[in-house]
Amino acid sequence: MSAWYRFTRLMVWLLPIIFLAPFFCASQVADPSQLRLDKLNKYSHLAAVAIYNWNSTTDIDNAQIVSMIEKLNIQNDDTSEGIIFRHILATATANETEKPRIPVYVKYPLLKKHWDELKEMNAELFSASKAYYIYARAINDFDRSHERFGVTVPLLRNLKIEALDTGNRTATAIASIWLAMELTLESPIQAINEIEYALAYLPTRSSTLTLENALDSATAHQWLRHMYTELSVPSKAHFHSMKIIDERNQSDEFITWAYFTAVDSLLLQSNFKDALSTSDNALSYANNRDSEHEVFLTLYQRLRVLLLGFRQTHESDIRDIIRTLDATEIKKIEAKSKELAYLYQSYKAIFEGDKKQLSIAVERYKEEMLNTLHSTGFRAEHLLRKELELTRIYDAAGDYKKAYEHSKAYDQILFEKNTEQFKFSSSSFTDGIAKDIELAHYRQKELASLREQKEGLSTDKEAMKTTIFVLLLTILLILVLWLWVAKKQSDLLAERDSLTGALTRRAMLNSLKKSLKSNKTSSIALLDVDNFKKINDRYGHAVGDEVLTTITQIIKNRIRKSDKLCRYGGEEFLIYFSDTDEKSAKRILDELNVALSRQKHWNGTDEKFCVSFSSGLLDVKGETNLDRIIKACDDLLYKAKRDGRARVASLSF
Repeated sequence: MSAWYRFTRLMVWLLPIIFLAPFFCASQVADPSQLRLDKLNKYSHLAAVAIYNWNSTTDIDNAQIVSMIEKLNIQNDDTSEGIIFRHILATATANETEKPRIPVYVKYPLLKKHWDELKEMNAELFSASKAYYIYARAINDFDRSHERFGVTVPLLRNLKIEALDTGNRTATAIASIWLAMELTLESPIQAINEIEYALAYLPTRSSTLTLENALDSATAHQWLRHMYTELSVPSKAHFHSMKIIDERNQSDEFITWAYFTAVDSLLLQSNFKDALSTSDNALSYANNRDSEHEVFLTLYQRLRVLLLGFRQTHESDIRDIIRTLDATEIKKIEAKSKELAYLYQSYKAIFEGDKKQLSIAVERYKEEMLNTLHSTGFRAEHLLRKELELTRIYDAAGDYKKAYEHSKAYDQILFEKNTEQFKFSSSSFTDGIAKDIELAHYRQKELASLREQKEGLSTDKEAMKTTIFVLLLTILLILVLWLWVAKKQSDLLAERDSLTGALTRRAMLNSLKKSLKSNKTSSIALLDVDNFKKINDRYGHAVGDEVLTTITQIIKNRIRKSDKLCRYGGEEFLIYFSDTDEKSAKRILDELNVALSRQKHWNGTDEKFCVSFSSGLLDVKGETNLDRIIKACDDLLYKAKRDGRARVASLSF
């Protein structure tokens, strides 16, 4: 065998390997852009889980959420998405004072470039994330008051325009549904329009919760069902309940409730035949779910249908249902919903003609509804449901006088609720005709100006050019000056807390980055007003605000110009002591507490009381990592709280 032959055979074997090796290697290296998209999906899931479950009694507790945060290492991710989601998680519990906050801390300010980068990567997540951030910031800034709508509605409208510019329909729908959520209280009719606008492109329900599907199509249908019920359009309410059922892609309790509300809408229309048919389908679905509570709920609804529409012809069916429901362990039902248990007992008493038992069941129902009123965030809806159910019970019992009384009470609550809602509606959101007229006038003036310029140019062209140039230059200079002044005012307002006049958190953190690098001897203290929630609860928010402004003034009067003070959040303050060691800073903090204890008279109340604060003090000793410093101060603050409040817990790095 010749050497040439052996060489040729070797090359035949090697050439495929040489050509295929790069493709094989490339397939083994993960695409960086895909890895980043995968990370975004995980961050979206984490944010949604944390927002909906933190400090709540759900299947996912705080420890599991902390584990997710640590596993994803989001605190050390300095990409745009890392900065965005740290801000989202920190904002979610920023005003929390009684319970723990989500242990994520912001390191850098959130800028437009970060949002733009997220928009390029995932337009749908951009819409959902920014919408929630707008909402959460306003909730914190306005302490959940309706004044926030003046901020959230314009910002969410702008977000919707941004989403439209991406050409992504789902991203636009997500921005629109968040806008609708705010408009539900601000302008209900506009809210309905926004939901209908978004409905076709909203994400469907999913077993994996993310920010994108947090407000999904099923939620939109549920909102529309509720709003159309209040507007006395039960046919539309029934349509949206059935859409939830028809479009379901998973089996859960949400579908059982959709059946319940569908039957409810048919009862409001006195369409007992279709109500009974829908009730059959609901019972079949509930039996397949293997949930005792859902079966009980569905049978109770069927009992109402039969009592209201088929009492004379289906007596044996009614007795069978009552026997089945009585066989259920009622304590389990009461543990999940006392309201449901008492409603069933009321209809059972109606069928059996037991007026005494009916009276007992109704009183228990009323008492339960009043007991749970304080824990609901939807007071008017809660009272409306109560009056509607009592109207139906007394109507079924033949006590038309009481039924009429509760019907009047229902109408009065609904009237007050709608009056309150539409009172919030701002003409700046709805006055489209005025805007169109203003635009038409502007165009007419513009056309008239162009005609005059044309006529003038025909007679004295050069003079007119000079005049126009001077005019435009003057306008430009005025505009530049106005923008400069506006920017200065905006920057100043952005750096100062509107209540206390202290620096904002963002301004403070930006300032500290420079100060810590140039100043080796400095201390930082994190203060928290002791028992501030009790002060708010007992004396009101006006007195609470007075306490915060008084503390700010006392601190400002004591510290130097080279020191810095910011309102860090709620009743928390952050002080930077320049060129000050731990011992000197602690002495100043103790003096501040003494000075504050002398303040016992308050403008907002005749009662006398004094205030104190607890503080975590850190001598940074050249440390420049803000996250470590703030975390250490926070830990020391909680130590001071545990040790009895009105004291300083200090440490040196």
